Amino acid sequence: MAWSGHPTKRPVLFAVDDLLARVRRLFPFAYSVAGAGNDAAVPVLQSELPSFTVDEYPAGSELNGWVISPPWTVDKATIHKNGALIYDGLVSPLGVITQSESFSGTVTLDTLKRHLFYAEHAPHAVVYHCQQLYRTGERSWGFCVPQRLFEALTPGDYQVELVTRRSAGTMKVLDALLPGASTQTIVFNAHNCHPFQANDDISGVAVGIEVMRRLAERPDRRLTYRLVVAPELIGTTFWLHGLGAEARDLAGAILLKAVGNAADLRLQASFTGTSRLDNAAHHAFRHRYGTYDSGSFRTVYGNDETVFEAPGYEIPTVSLTRYPFPTYHTDRDTPNTLSEERLQDTVAATLDICTALECDVAYRRRFEGLVCLSHPRYDLYQPVWEASLRDGPGRDADRRWNRLMTELPRLLDGRTPLLDIADRVGLPAGDVAAYVARWVDKGLAEPVGGPVVD
Repeated sequence: MAWSGHPTKRPVLFAVDDLLARVRRLFPFAYSVAGAGNDAAVPVLQSELPSFTVDEYPAGSELNGWVISPPWTVDKATIHKNGALIYDGLVSPLGVITQSESFSGTVTLDTLKRHLFYAEHAPHAVVYHCQQLYRTGERSWGFCVPQRLFEALTPGDYQVELVTRRSAGTMKVLDALLPGASTQTIVFNAHNCHPFQANDDISGVAVGIEVMRRLAERPDRRLTYRLVVAPELIGTTFWLHGLGAEARDLAGAILLKAVGNAADLRLQASFTGTSRLDNAAHHAFRHRYGTYDSGSFRTVYGNDETVFEAPGYEIPTVSLTRYPFPTYHTDRDTPNTLSEERLQDTVAATLDICTALECDVAYRRRFEGLVCLSHPRYDLYQPVWEASLRDGPGRDADRRWNRLMTELPRLLDGRTPLLDIADRVGLPAGDVAAYVARWVDKGLAEPVGGPVVD
């Protein structure tokens, strides 16, 4: 059975504001690697996608040098000068650097400035400083402040009171599985470790959930799909390690990272750039956008692709992103900056890739000689106009369909995947799959094995 049609032609089955509404529901949590915010978000995520299961890993656990940072709370965070309050780090949930140590004392302006951080690209915003989540050997204290405050500070002594505490807890990774006919699995990944960051990456979480819901509506799935929502780097590292032998089923990963802002969607290739997943992604982007921006591994965006592509796993991983964007890692990254249209576009682009992968099956002919496609017994002729009768925008599509009908009998050789056929003639894989399905229905072709994802 072949997937028919093209995802961009499928009707939207949910209200047009559903994705942005989902972002708003998932936004107001103080996410981290582990902590109360992540814990509180779990039931909300499971209400959005009931198939989510939760894997837990104790804080302090270590794997390949990666350590799960413990839940962390700020009780007090003030800076005074001459008795006047200069800054209260609790005014913003990002006002203190993540995993900051406690500190109490009087410091000079030069010393204070070494512990203040701001966003040069957004001078009025409060920056999100997350470095200590991933560099567990580094522990210091610090505040995140607007650049204008930093530049307004004058020489003198400053009194700092910073009280933080750490507690026991677990890192939680959410994992949703959607089985298909084959155990070959495509993983969607988004991260949930950045507090109050709508685009980075609650947008990816919302899109991933929607993709899984739409895929669940397709009963003829050949591939298995999996959505993993985890703290970046650390969460996916522990989750992948915990799969054991099951990790061999992971045929590819699609990272959904910062995908709701106004910029065009960009594509980042896998480590080799030559996998079947790369081919499917480029195919989908060509037919959806025409021209688009793409780059090789780690040149567009840096995230969990290093985990999936790590030695021993080497899972081909592509990234979809609208990075860079002006509110990146600041308190201005709110749901109000996102676009429902862009979120829906990311869902459609991801489904386009899945369609290309699902169609990537070789077919074997069950006939010899030239078949008269227009004969009523077959009814496989795709009407095209004679060049002498018409020219215009549709002429190029006519030529492509004519080429498909001419070359398909030779390409039904049991070795040429359908995606290669679609690329050869310049047609969307979903359309070619629907046409080949008609050959199968007429008894002229049969699939050979499953999808050829590597």
